[in-house]
Amino acid sequence: MDIKKDIKDAEAKIKKKMNKRTIVGLVFLGIFFVVTVLSFVFYNELYGETGWVKQFESDNALLVALVSSVPRIFGTVEVLFITLLFLYVFCFVAEKICRGTPRRITVGKLVSSIGKVIICFIGLIAILAVWGVDVGALLAGAGVVTLIVGLGMQSLIADVVAGVFLVGDGTLEVGDVVTIDGWRGTVQEIGIRNTRLINYSGDIRVANNSTIKVFINQSREYSYPMITVGVAYEEDLREVEKIIAENRDRIRENIPNMISGPDYCGVDALADSGVNVLLGATCKEVDFYQVQRDLRREVKCLFDEKGIRIPFPQVDVHTPDAKPQKIFVPEEEK
Repeated sequence: MDIKKDIKDAEAKIKKKMNKRTIVGLVFLGIFFVVTVLSFVFYNELYGETGWVKQFESDNALLVALVSSVPRIFGTVEVLFITLLFLYVFCFVAEKICRGTPRRITVGKLVSSIGKVIICFIGLIAILAVWGVDVGALLAGAGVVTLIVGLGMQSLIADVVAGVFLVGDGTLEVGDVVTIDGWRGTVQEIGIRNTRLINYSGDIRVANNSTIKVFINQSREYSYPMITVGVAYEEDLREVEKIIAENRDRIRENIPNMISGPDYCGVDALADSGVNVLLGATCKEVDFYQVQRDLRREVKCLFDEKGIRIPFPQVDVHTPDAKPQKIFVPEEEK
């Protein structure tokens, strides 16, 4: 199984789902745009002194209240349109600016997350203002509310602060292969509150930023996968080492993900059934397991071709020479 290919396939599926959401969002944006344009074009006909809203009369109080709320409903749609427009423009600009290196992508995703929250908050305040809520008094009382809410949202604040430090320190970036709490995967996104990892089988793990205390980043340097190969005791070890050295280029050509190697690292152990020799190679972390598997295959094929025996578990039973035993014969039988 090609881990790198599986991760790309899983990311492609996620992007496909995100594209569907984007299409739905664009449909709503288009609807809000049409409503906004119509409200501006037919403003006098709708809201003017002789407009439909002010001239509407009915004995049904509920219907009158509903018609009188039309300006606020249209105002809400206009605010939603402007908010969505700002969101798409902001995300588009952030994506274009913060692309290229993993560092820029990571910062771009974090900035996008923070920007979305701020834009949505401003949009919410604008909608409340459209419906006649005293926003000034609301913001004035926000200090007390913030204190009360803050006491109950300490974990959320800790997640936000931890996410900023993770990105600011540069210890974690989008595309890095990391192990967090024994779970190995590729960093897909570092958000304002949590970090998303995806593994080779397409599983996604979401970890709160504040819980990421200790992790292993395996992508900053090239990885060095190693394999152990058994050689029968009957084989000439010096001949085996010579065959490996003469076929290094051939093995490297057959493993495209290998950057350098394979290297003969020496005898690892004198095992029960044979001599264990150690081989290693250099590759990217995302190719670690695939290079290991390919290297085992190439060594097995090479040993078969050269007639080098790879031992299997076996047991030799040795019995001491049997000594002649005296047979006891009773006196009365003699």
